[in-house]
Amino acid sequence: MKILRPLLFSALLITVGTLSAQDIHYSLFNMSPLTLNPALTGAFSGSIRVGGIYRTQAFATDNVRGYSTPSVYIDSPILRGFGKRDWIGVGGVLVSDNAGDLKLTTNIFAFSGAYHLALDKKGTTMLTLGIQGGNVGRSLSFRNARSGNTFSTDIGGNETDISEDPALSGNGSGGGQPDPNSKKDKEKSFMDWGGGLMLRTQIDKGTNLELGVSVGHVTTPDYAFGASTVMGGTPPSTEGNDRPFLTSAHGRLDMMMDDKWSISPTFFWQNTAQVNEISLQGWAGYQLNPDLKLNFGLGYRISDAGKLLFGVDYKDLKVALAYDLTLSSMGKFNNGQGALEIAANYIFRIYKKPDLTPTILCPRF
Repeated sequence: MKILRPLLFSALLITVGTLSAQDIHYSLFNMSPLTLNPALTGAFSGSIRVGGIYRTQAFATDNVRGYSTPSVYIDSPILRGFGKRDWIGVGGVLVSDNAGDLKLTTNIFAFSGAYHLALDKKGTTMLTLGIQGGNVGRSLSFRNARSGNTFSTDIGGNETDISEDPALSGNGSGGGQPDPNSKKDKEKSFMDWGGGLMLRTQIDKGTNLELGVSVGHVTTPDYAFGASTVMGGTPPSTEGNDRPFLTSAHGRLDMMMDDKWSISPTFFWQNTAQVNEISLQGWAGYQLNPDLKLNFGLGYRISDAGKLLFGVDYKDLKVALAYDLTLSSMGKFNNGQGALEIAANYIFRIYKKPDLTPTILCPRF
């Protein structure tokens, strides 16, 4: 029955969105540094970095509004630290995540700061501590919602246009037309905080290692809409409404194989509400000329999807593309077409570049 596909998929989208509060889920996680780990704030050689990423998911499922997640960020290494090779980075990120026919929207506006501490005199090994905080706004709309009784009789409905759901009828009792005075859009906002720690080191002239851990929702804020918000009832207990704690880890190893070829194995892991996500990627790069490099690779999100990866580096501009192929049972609903992502960032340099061999990550002021 074709009607089952949009019905079940919509239910899945709204359930996942409500329980996990829409944690950021990017295949090109390294192209979204401020959502990956606040310790990456200002972790580049340059003056200002501006970037963005866009993900669309479930676009191949009939009659279903899927996910779309655009994000933009800006950061900069603005000040020297206490040590000669230390520096401080600051930045901001804006994320808008949209899911399902009920338009579950999560908007995040957060600032981050990081202190980059050199562990040796040359600045080839850096330990970074970052913090991030900002406002999270969530909204939910019932304008396009359908009550269960309005579906086909084949799946238990009675094919009527009149809703029997009090959340949709707006009068608290159901069994009638929607109340025109009922507020259809539900909203919730709260402050959210996180932090991260990262170690970066230059193993040799052509090999750099990066390892990081981060935590999110450290204050476990109350994020649920609640029965009184959605159903117009009495205030519910807040027990179980706290945003689950988020823990993540990531790493990459950049190795030059010769003067043209490089490889970069990467990993990403996160855990929230006893749910784990593990992503593995293998990138290869080919330097066509001093200004242009091609990047391509494969990835796998365990028990979920395979990834096709492609990117181009041109001077200070980086562009990347990822396509997810669903390998789990979800492929029954989206025909195996999981998600599409595109990302880019550009580093501005507002100083005269000295004729020196740069260290791995130490910016020049």
